[in-house]
Amino acid sequence: MSDPNKVWPTGLTEAESEEIHRQLIQGTQFFGMIAALAHLLAYIYSPWLK
Repeated sequence: MSDPNKVWPTGLTEAESEEIHRQLIQGTQFFGMIAALAHLLAYIYSPWLK
């Protein structure tokens, strides 16, 4: 039958799903920092709203 350690519907264990979630959050934070830096550099080189 089905494995009681697996989380429906993905088939991952709870530990596996938490690891994927942690990596997703870290990737989102990394992307956000790069985007913020890019916006800062764009503002420095071509100030808008002035």
